[in-house]
Amino acid sequence: MALFLVEDLAVSFGRGASRVRVVDGVSFAVDRGETLGIVGESGCGKTVTVMSSIRLQPAPPSHIDSGRMRLGEVDLMSLSRTALGEIWGNRIGVVFQDPMTSLNPTYTVGFQLREALRLHRNVSAADARAGVLRMLDRVGINAPERRLAQYPHELSGGLRQRVLIAMALICNPELLIADEPTTALDVTLQAQILDLLRSLRDELGMGIVLITHDLGVVAEFCDRVAVMYAGRIVESAVVRTLFESPRHPYTHGLLTSIPRLATVKGARLPVIDGMVPAPGERPAGCAFAQRCPRVEARCRDEQPPLAGSPAHRFACFNPV
Repeated sequence: MALFLVEDLAVSFGRGASRVRVVDGVSFAVDRGETLGIVGESGCGKTVTVMSSIRLQPAPPSHIDSGRMRLGEVDLMSLSRTALGEIWGNRIGVVFQDPMTSLNPTYTVGFQLREALRLHRNVSAADARAGVLRMLDRVGINAPERRLAQYPHELSGGLRQRVLIAMALICNPELLIADEPTTALDVTLQAQILDLLRSLRDELGMGIVLITHDLGVVAEFCDRVAVMYAGRIVESAVVRTLFESPRHPYTHGLLTSIPRLATVKGARLPVIDGMVPAPGERPAGCAFAQRCPRVEARCRDEQPPLAGSPAHRFACFNPV
């Protein structure tokens, strides 16, 4: 049984006639010790999909129209908000995108980490402090005693990100959600954070869902990858298969747009023309049809199903 299973998730925003579907029929699974990367351009629905799958997306304004989400034996859709609060931060850890807005600027790092631990564990103040110090050391923060009394603005970007990771892992979760955890970091810190997550994943045996637009990070860190476009998964495969044999034209376009050292000086970097359609403006057929170099007449009228083998699935009538 998969550690985390999502089936046919559909999410909409708004009310009444103005309600718009933003995520439509998304399914994926994550096993213990596995990392699933979810990639796509901004506006493709990556974060809404993943946060809705653990029911952390604010509702309203969002609405889960359909879907089955399970963490082990637990049906997340059947839980009350109180019961979900016992799972968030405990069995499911989340590393949010921006540490400056995710950490409370009015409380010290030590206070915020202790509160995360004492919320889910019946421990004394002394044991909580000891646990926080161990976790800060575990995520590679030097002088952890001194960091306890510091505020988020007193830390560098790399240290704030490590604090967020420490907070997400303080209760040894089974599943970690990481939303663009390296976007604001330079390449050296990015490599350090990925190495840290990899070692902790292997040590704790947790599953990871990594939300990113960086295919380099996916190639370096993930086991499998799901490519999203306009609220749907359009291709999914193990990482090596996807990079060596992309079948969906959107995936192929993403991969060919990656800068390479061998690019001829002065040559124009390949791009995917156009923009991701807004949720209320998506066509009846394939949402990628207006940007696709391989579009056929039926693509504009029919929604291609996600088909293929379990190891490599893609939603395209005229694949690469």
